[in-house]
Amino acid sequence: MTSRTDRPPAPLLALAAVAVALVLVTGGVVVAGWAGRVGGPAPADGPGEGAGAVQLVRGGEHDAAVLEVGDGWTLRPRGTSLFYTDAQGRISAGIDGAAVFRDGFCEADGPGASGRPSNRAIAGFGRVSRLAPRPTSRELARQWRDAVAYDHRTATTHETGPLRTREVELADGSAAVRTDVALRVADPGVCEAARVQVSVVSLDTGRWTSSVVLVRDRGVPDALGDAAADRLLGSLRPTSGELAQSLRSRT
Repeated sequence: MTSRTDRPPAPLLALAAVAVALVLVTGGVVVAGWAGRVGGPAPADGPGEGAGAVQLVRGGEHDAAVLEVGDGWTLRPRGTSLFYTDAQGRISAGIDGAAVFRDGFCEADGPGASGRPSNRAIAGFGRVSRLAPRPTSRELARQWRDAVAYDHRTATTHETGPLRTREVELADGSAAVRTDVALRVADPGVCEAARVQVSVVSLDTGRWTSSVVLVRDRGVPDALGDAAADRLLGSLRPTSGELAQSLRSRT
């Protein structure tokens, strides 16, 4: 993935309703890459597969949740947002409290090289919602699918698969909802992969539904592996111990 833009945080935007059509379509498809991890070089068994040093990715004040990240990831400064823009330059999807995987891995020039920041994955917190975890997870996944699918180089939309949603249990025992959707890039540039996956995990934190978004390249040697992605998404947890316990007691 190459790319995305950094900006100061926007005002809180709760999802209004599933029926609300959120405009997406944005920056080069597989050129996203937001995820959270920080540390030294990737271990021998593959990028992002080891335990490594752990740091926390935090969302906005209403998220009431944190995400653990480790080797191979670079945290963006607190208060920075990463986002995609559509054909008109409008923000179509964004995350706060973000981190990127293999930041700056591609320095290629020439055809297919966008000249923008490159990374293999990105992760962070999407906008909080008043909706339940399931509709929130699916709506955010639709947003991101459409945002990542739009190719600015060709002004076309890449092929996308169906949304797949399921109930999951996080590492701390909290119940959450996860939605995955895959994309295929017809003619990837030199910094892009032919396959990309968007994953959204939404968690009821008591007052709001907080969501973590992970966008990652797949099918290339230096991509974030499935096991590492599952661990990252599973590390989402409420910041309140009492709240975490009450959420576990509901299941």
